[in-house]
Amino acid sequence: MRVFAESGFRGATTRRIAEAAGVNEVTLFRQFKSKTALINEVAELYARRRSEEALPSGPVEPQRELSEWCQAHLALLRNSRDMIRKCMAEVDDMPQMVPCMRRGPDVVHHQLLDYTQKLVRQRGVNLVSEDINIACRMLQGSLFADAMGRDIMPDMYLPPRRAAEGYARMFLRMLGVDGDAREGNEAVERAANTKAKNGRRSSTGARQRNGQGRNRSSGT
Repeated sequence: MRVFAESGFRGATTRRIAEAAGVNEVTLFRQFKSKTALINEVAELYARRRSEEALPSGPVEPQRELSEWCQAHLALLRNSRDMIRKCMAEVDDMPQMVPCMRRGPDVVHHQLLDYTQKLVRQRGVNLVSEDINIACRMLQGSLFADAMGRDIMPDMYLPPRRAAEGYARMFLRMLGVDGDAREGNEAVERAANTKAKNGRRSSTGARQRNGQGRNRSSGT
């Protein structure tokens, strides 16, 4: 990863990679049949690291959970940004790198999408699948832009210590969700109770009006 980040795909010769790994080229080729196979393995390693920072299986405290997740992925993106920039600069000339470059972002998107779908169902929020998908892509894009652009345009972004919390907070607002899951469940329960009470009041009022109508028709 370090050699790719320094030199890109073309400049990262197998000799340089072998020297950095402390092995000879023959050993390298026994393990990896080509340089493309080697960078595929780098992408797999990167994707596994992304999966290690997974969100919990069920939302409990979304603000805290998403803030911690955003912080972990911002750190991973920042640590990998030199390699990411090199790969993006060479993708037109090396289109075979596209599947490799997608693995990490795909892992992240599926993590976030699964968590968000559960959260939306849990809170009873009326969002279609397309809107949930767009919201997740927007959060991913914000994290990527922060990690790639902060060193060039630092004034565009929140201070690092507040960035992850800010992205998580705005993501939840975009979904129409706030607080932790217990508060959300209580809000859903309160709404259901209010609806039931209103229904009972409407039913009682209708019975009273019907009774008054019968009394008038009977002359009482």
